[in-house]
Amino acid sequence: MPKEMKEKYKASDDITKQLDNQGVSYVLLTEKELDDISRKWKDRFIGKRTAPYLDNHWWHIFSYNRDNRLEGDEAKNAYGKQYPTDVLIFNERLQYGLKCSKADKLPNIEMDDFNDDIYICHHNLKWTFVMTHESPDFGPYFSS
Repeated sequence: MPKEMKEKYKASDDITKQLDNQGVSYVLLTEKELDDISRKWKDRFIGKRTAPYLDNHWWHIFSYNRDNRLEGDEAKNAYGKQYPTDVLIFNERLQYGLKCSKADKLPNIEMDDFNDDIYICHHNLKWTFVMTHESPDFGPYFSS
């Protein structure tokens, strides 16, 4: 595995350990796949809308009420009610991306150290669940 891929994978160690513990199958996305998914995510959930600091944190489209979204416990509940399907997980800095195969339930990602922004979305981008580095003050968010 090339050095840069090891570093990208290392950034996701906490997430992959949680997926392993939950019995969720996943594959590491290639850089090209990750770039494509992030572009499609921004097109779908941001589009031409604007919000302060959006260049630094895409989730600001939700925190500044620029999109129809749920926040906090309502967001967690909405995510939990989604039908199990293939999901994509990536961080905003695009250090890693994972495609999780359909399991009995959606992955439950717990963050001990909120120093990253984690995006979980339906493989066809029907919805997204975003856990921010500023939780619990901002987020999580759910949008469909």
